Amino acid sequence: MPDGFIFNYDKCVSCGACRASCILENKWTVTPRMVYTYNSEAFSSLPLVNISLACNHCSEAVCLKGCPTGSYFREPSTGAVVIEEQKCIGCRYCQWNCPYDAPKFDSGKRIIGKCNLCYSGLLEGRLPACANACPTGALKYGELSESAFSDSPAWFPDKNLNPLLEFSGKNNIVPLRIIPEKMFAEEMDDPEKKENPITDNWSLLVFSFLTTLSVSTLISSVINGNFPDKRLFFLTISLAGISSLFHTGRVTRIWRSICNMKSSPLSREIGCLILYSSLSIFAVFSELPFLLVASSVIGLILLLLIDSVYFYADRRRSVIIHSGQTFLSSLLIISFFTGSVIPFIFIAMIKIVTSAFKLTANNKTGSLFGIRFLRLALLIITGIRLISGSTYPDMIVFSLFVIGEFLDRLIFYVDFNPLNINTLIKNHLIFEKDEKKRG
Repeated sequence: MPDGFIFNYDKCVSCGACRASCILENKWTVTPRMVYTYNSEAFSSLPLVNISLACNHCSEAVCLKGCPTGSYFREPSTGAVVIEEQKCIGCRYCQWNCPYDAPKFDSGKRIIGKCNLCYSGLLEGRLPACANACPTGALKYGELSESAFSDSPAWFPDKNLNPLLEFSGKNNIVPLRIIPEKMFAEEMDDPEKKENPITDNWSLLVFSFLTTLSVSTLISSVINGNFPDKRLFFLTISLAGISSLFHTGRVTRIWRSICNMKSSPLSREIGCLILYSSLSIFAVFSELPFLLVASSVIGLILLLLIDSVYFYADRRRSVIIHSGQTFLSSLLIISFFTGSVIPFIFIAMIKIVTSAFKLTANNKTGSLFGIRFLRLALLIITGIRLISGSTYPDMIVFSLFVIGEFLDRLIFYVDFNPLNINTLIKNHLIFEKDEKKRG
């Protein structure tokens, strides 16, 4: 069996020595190792469990496979998954893909930092700093047993990645605790947890929507037998490309984003975006019909690749069949722009059913409920106008339809929630509390 971290629930007192030693040893400006606490409020009928966790250096490392720049590599002697900082563009795609919250975005350097297993020390016969500093022996490093995950918590994510981590002890009892517990509460808070899906992903929202709009406009022109307005089409693609740059930490390294097209969905998306943008702009300005058709096909492939970026990170059915995915939205926009009533009705019904399900799920309230309702209303209103016989809708109806599709894409980012240990802890705790109350 390979070597990895060995953690004992019974001995962890959440003192933070592992975190501190990790930072001091490597001179980090981020905090690669965290101590996660299940039932931090000490709900009386549930166990309180601490877990010290950093990168698990998984055998099936999704951070390594998904990185578009090839910044990650596996050190052959130790098996450590290491990131080369000079290659990282700070796109944060690895943060989406890692369920253990291991990659950390360094807001100062604008790149990712993560546990490197102190692999240079391992090669010299020393233990990782975190394991060496643990005062209670809760965290160790050594050869893993064949039943490494037999004692893992029910909420621990994605064991199929084969993380090099072993659990021991009893996770159903209250472990040792430090008194006073809240002495370092402010220092231990992680600001990276306080995220907003809209403000954090606004650039991707603009990019994906404008790209969808440009592909839809191009294909609609092919069907209608004309060419798009040159200036408007060029402006749409240019704004899409520029907005995407705001989600990268190091714009000067953006050329590296196509270095891992073999395994990274994001790298394939960016490569296809470059091809689509170049060919479609040339086709529109040269007014060559066969190039317009070719770039339309590439545009549809691009939308499928954009969707695959999100499906790779969040494999839930609710995201895969979401009404705000780019490919489905493009088909609806094309049918609307071309006045194709039957295709429009078919695709609109799919969107209405999925949107209505989300609207009645009651898992979101307030303004989000209002946005979902507004989006549904706009689709129905503009759909009725199209079905009633107006092949080319007036500007007001056109604007309402485009606003509705934009809101649908916005809702997609709200619902997009990649597997993450913080979310799983929270959700499982809520579930157990409810179960205890009902019992």
